[in-house]
Amino acid sequence: MNQITVQLRAGNPYKSGAAVFLAIDDGRLLQVSFNIEDYVRVQGTINEKAAEFAYFASVIYACDRAINRESIDGDRWTREFAVQIPVADSDKWNTISSQIESAIEFLTGDIWHLNFLPTPVPLFGREFKTARRHFRKCTRIRGTAVSLFSGGLDSLIGVINWLEDNPEQRIVLASTYDAQAESSKSDQDRLLLPLRATYAGRIQRYVARTGLCSGGEDTNFRSRSLAFIGNAILAASFLGDGTPIYIPENGAIALNYPLTPARKGSLSTRTVHPNYIEKLGSILGSLGFNYPLVNPYMLKTKGEMMQECRNSALLQSSYANSASCGKRGHKEHWEDKFTRQCGACVPCIYRRAAVHSVGFPMEQYGYGLATQASLQNILSHPNHDLSSIVDFIKRGDDDDTVWRVLRSNGCLDASLKGQYTSLIVRLRSEVSAWAQNMGII
Repeated sequence: MNQITVQLRAGNPYKSGAAVFLAIDDGRLLQVSFNIEDYVRVQGTINEKAAEFAYFASVIYACDRAINRESIDGDRWTREFAVQIPVADSDKWNTISSQIESAIEFLTGDIWHLNFLPTPVPLFGREFKTARRHFRKCTRIRGTAVSLFSGGLDSLIGVINWLEDNPEQRIVLASTYDAQAESSKSDQDRLLLPLRATYAGRIQRYVARTGLCSGGEDTNFRSRSLAFIGNAILAASFLGDGTPIYIPENGAIALNYPLTPARKGSLSTRTVHPNYIEKLGSILGSLGFNYPLVNPYMLKTKGEMMQECRNSALLQSSYANSASCGKRGHKEHWEDKFTRQCGACVPCIYRRAAVHSVGFPMEQYGYGLATQASLQNILSHPNHDLSSIVDFIKRGDDDDTVWRVLRSNGCLDASLKGQYTSLIVRLRSEVSAWAQNMGII
């Protein structure tokens, strides 16, 4: 059991309202990197309940990052957390603690015990409000929707499509990044330039930093989407009740069909799985928030998203600045260590297949896969994702098998069985066409 107590101290008020620390039972005291300065500098009153949810999401992500899955007993994967979190209204949070635990357990594959305590230090108290008055204020947040903006290809397409479909409206992009673990902020910055040039005056972007200031050990980032959504809730609170939050993610990654039996359960990420989004929506409702969570691409492959993009010219000129890789922190074995993506993990392979489906120029990857030597080097490792993709293609699961495997990976609406199974079949065809073109099968 990993016992963690969240401590609030007087500290830099614009970064967290109070300094936030994790006191871990192994003796470590880690500072949470919860920085919402972009929002603090906005005109208007901050919704403290929304800001508190962003704080809560950041705390969960920090706990997730603090404990290495491989450094524990048992199966060396499933961890158990007991976390005490100070909040303004502990009774309200404790009333739904079992709901929250269920959602986070599904998301991370761990066991969570959450206990909410009355905060001894107001998160956004007098010190925070006094310091905020000294900032030069930016313009007021304006828009009719919020979209998560991760720096990935799906989030780029999602923003393009929304702006094309709503030509008279503005959108707010909610981003977060972990300075200790990834370079997603630079991805976001690169994509923002062509977007703002094409849709001048219609985009506002707000960034929150999350994670730990130091000491992050786990690198699976299972709870990353919760940190993004916490930031989006804060953004939506400036726009008003009922503001939709868009989570652009292709259905293949959202469902994350286990390519082999070994990838079932928490070994397969569930960051935008429909079951998780439904659970989270229920929690938000119980906390009094009315910001619908919407994934418009739940039934689309990545290739279909690219094919149906409303501004293909912009997508073609900017897609290479996005990143989809799930293993960017493991470059030691890459053939080209100066690229942004490995090219051989599941997200990268889905990306390569999607790019092939629209005929865009192929990008540079850490693993080129263009030579037989490169292919054989990767395929010689049976647990590598490319080997799993080949097995998935050759196995050719029928519809009943696809549905059974999908259901084993998380509850799904049975009325959508045909649409979910069709998605996986189309995914297989998309990836198979790319694999045949590359000479992999």
